[in-house]
Amino acid sequence: MSRPTIIAFYGPKAVTGKALDTIAQAIDQHADLPVTNETFGEDPAQGVVKYGMVYYSLADGLPKRMRGAQEGQNFTFSKDIKDIVYGNKEVRDQTVYTNMYGALVKNQGYKVDNDSMGGDTLPGTVKVATVVYFNGPDAAKEISVHEGDTIKWS
Repeated sequence: MSRPTIIAFYGPKAVTGKALDTIAQAIDQHADLPVTNETFGEDPAQGVVKYGMVYYSLADGLPKRMRGAQEGQNFTFSKDIKDIVYGNKEVRDQTVYTNMYGALVKNQGYKVDNDSMGGDTLPGTVKVATVVYFNGPDAAKEISVHEGDTIKWS
């Protein structure tokens, strides 16, 4: 993953160097990462519970991702949406990604229709949504459902 696609903060400090490499590796491996002083190599605000934030994209032009966690919790990189195609179009709509990711994290169904997918890509045609996603440390999964159906995560 290239450096310009990751911006991270731990407490009051921007994350750089080895800690940023550790975050990139966790993203690439779809592995959760503990938010601790050890992970970031320092305690930038001693005696204060810190919060970590990571902003990233899996590739140029794809929706931005954000993960946040309090010290002692984990960044959840094991769950993510890699690709969304609806009809004949790759979906790059941030709202669609955010809503679909929220359904994945909560293990809730996601109804596929023109509203939930960011518009009608092929008017007058029943479309298929294909989603490539990660739901744990396993390899990417792919699911395809017709317009009007609901994505059920596995």
